[in-house]
Amino acid sequence: MEKEDKISLIINHLLNNTGYIKAEEMAELLTTSTKSIYRLIKEINSRASVNQICAERGKGFYINPQFSGQDALLAKNNDEHRPSISPIERRNEITKDLLINSPQPITVNNIIHQHYISESILTSDEKYIIQAIKCFDLQLIRENRNLSIVGDENNIRTALMQYMESLNIAMDSSNSIPKNLKEKDLNFVHKQFNIIEKVMNVKITYPYNVNIVSHLYILILRFRKHGAELKQEKSDKQLTNISFDHSYYRVCDMIIKNFEQYLSSDINDKEKEHLYKYLISYRVEYVDDIYKEQNFPTEVQMLTKQLLKRMSKSMHQNFDNPKFYIDLMKHIQPMSNRLNNGIVIKNTLLNQIKYEYYDIFMNLTEVMQQMLPAISEDEIGFLTLYFAKEIERNPKKVKTLITCTTGIGTSELLRVKVEKNLPEIEVVDVISTDFVDETRLKEIDLIISTVNIEKFERTPVIIVSAMFNKSDQQKLKQLIEKMGV
Repeated sequence: MEKEDKISLIINHLLNNTGYIKAEEMAELLTTSTKSIYRLIKEINSRASVNQICAERGKGFYINPQFSGQDALLAKNNDEHRPSISPIERRNEITKDLLINSPQPITVNNIIHQHYISESILTSDEKYIIQAIKCFDLQLIRENRNLSIVGDENNIRTALMQYMESLNIAMDSSNSIPKNLKEKDLNFVHKQFNIIEKVMNVKITYPYNVNIVSHLYILILRFRKHGAELKQEKSDKQLTNISFDHSYYRVCDMIIKNFEQYLSSDINDKEKEHLYKYLISYRVEYVDDIYKEQNFPTEVQMLTKQLLKRMSKSMHQNFDNPKFYIDLMKHIQPMSNRLNNGIVIKNTLLNQIKYEYYDIFMNLTEVMQQMLPAISEDEIGFLTLYFAKEIERNPKKVKTLITCTTGIGTSELLRVKVEKNLPEIEVVDVISTDFVDETRLKEIDLIISTVNIEKFERTPVIIVSAMFNKSDQQKLKQLIEKMGV
């Protein structure tokens, strides 16, 4: 785990827990030593004028109340307290420059002078870059004191998408006169993005909007460097064999013609196909948002139904919600296109998602690896958010049976008190202790009784008073927490 990931986990853990947290607990969480925890906290505090994490001898650590979680997590990006970029950021910058320039080389001297590093440090960076681009089927070549990245153009574009953060792509277009070529190019790209939304009558949300803007900007970067080579790329004859959407393709044709005018040059049809594959791989929200099951391809319906069935079984949760089913299909359709077209979206919230929704993420990982073995953790992270939202919207209820011998009036009073104080409980029935047997407990998670009764193998029993006092309430809450609800 990288240092910045550890810092984020420490901050998240402190934010999500009240009271003091001991260094030993955080060391166990991060699988590291307590000395490392002290060093990391010292570094976090060094990034701000006032300590973000406070400590009290013998008790532990806590977040300074005057800092919000956002302040704490973003402090590491404050340039005032970080005069130089980190090794990871430097390697990303070098990789990004090599990708933009590919297949043409950049001299070793140029890289050394630009980043103020020694040759030995660059040699070390090269090892990291080789591993980083390996997953894109790209190679780093060193020849005659020159460095270059070589590989298929599609793979170079995919890799560049992963490094666009270092290009500072923003979604806010400027109406002022551009100060440089980059601003001029980005203003043009934003206009094309707005055309896509307007013509298709859709709203493209984060992170897909950033990815489309990044893709269009990469086209300009690559064309300015290698226009002649890109014109010679062969068109993808298999494009018509996939589920083809003519409305998307017409928009792509319009955008590429605008690019030809802007760059004063013809552009290969391959670029139209690149853009088409990206557009169908991102989720869009139609202004007239009326979706029905028949609007989706059969394979998307089947995949979504299978996922819901397996997750319901895995998490013992009912996901039989028509609205959630449609919402999930709206995500799974472009996700399937991404997997088919080899398009990768980086999930910047992945570590936080794993931390906040660990159980959901792990259940999804097990289920999705059986259904789609090639799926990435980033994609599983996006799916996790959908299931987390549905669980919070429709939390699991503990199906409970109340049994009592003191009369129906007392039993019903107990029922009202239980449902009022513990909304996570669903009282299925109130019956006499004489009628409690295994046949009645098939779909029961918990038995609440006012008297000692027979213990059942699979269903826990809790004894409370008929008046359901505060002690009873606390005891029942603790049991529900242990049940994982």
